[in-house]
Amino acid sequence: MNLRQLEHLVVLAEEGSFVKAAARVHLTQSALSRSIQSLEEALGMPLCDRQSRGIILTPGGRLVLERARKALFELRGLECDVRLFNNYELGDLSFGIGPFPAAVLLTDTLARLNGTHRGLRISAQVEDWRTLLEGLRKERVDFLVSTSQAIPESPDLALRMLPPMPCGWFARSGHPILEQARPPISMLHDLALAGVPIPDDARESLRRIMQLGAAENVSFSVECNSFQVLRELAGKSDVILCAPVSSVRDELREGRLQRIHFEDTADFTTQFVIAHLAHRTLTPIAQKAIDMLVECNLAAIEETGSFSGGGA
Repeated sequence: MNLRQLEHLVVLAEEGSFVKAAARVHLTQSALSRSIQSLEEALGMPLCDRQSRGIILTPGGRLVLERARKALFELRGLECDVRLFNNYELGDLSFGIGPFPAAVLLTDTLARLNGTHRGLRISAQVEDWRTLLEGLRKERVDFLVSTSQAIPESPDLALRMLPPMPCGWFARSGHPILEQARPPISMLHDLALAGVPIPDDARESLRRIMQLGAAENVSFSVECNSFQVLRELAGKSDVILCAPVSSVRDELREGRLQRIHFEDTADFTTQFVIAHLAHRTLTPIAQKAIDMLVECNLAAIEETGSFSGGGA
């Protein structure tokens, strides 16, 4: 028994004769008759009584007809869903993203996905890198986005490195540190710093940037996973925010925050990485979302060049 035979039975029942049904399915009458006979043999019962004026379904034929219509309906629904799925118009997308990349990429990426693929159900989880990695390995998310220093190379992970993202130090307008055009980096040592939780490797890189001694550790006075909270805090207090430049673009344009350029240290960057399980095939929409994240990352880097000096 196969779906083609069930389709032949449905058409035969609708047309009421082998002649009309054969024409509709583009078969000869004898070929259609053989298809129905083969179905009857597979099921072990007659499905129709042949009469001079056409056919009449047997009680067993009516039972099979009802189930055949349901099966064909489900098949057509499956074919439709697969087309929508492959065209990014149907399905679920779940991914995790760290606070740093979320501050730069998440809003623009979700706007693009929602604007072009409205039939999707999207779950974007902003978490620390340890939680993200655990969720990926337990297949709770399709992929994750984090800082490259947080995600180790591993045989079970496929990694895609993104171009480095410019970062900096930011203070509210009127902050005493901005009284000097290019203050020394040592001024940070006595000020309250704010940022997202970062892995040890990133903290070590930041220690060198801040020119701290080997025995000194980078210590944030305020650590928070929410960049929205950190931005507002920096705008309302004397804390110095460590962040990607693009994550505070609105604050820079509006003058609520200003970028601090130190005289004795170069600007620095962070690099994001997209990771998924190496042994799992990504869904089409997951791959599309990754492509959009890459595009948004490049756009954010290009936009960073529009900010100069301490303001917009």
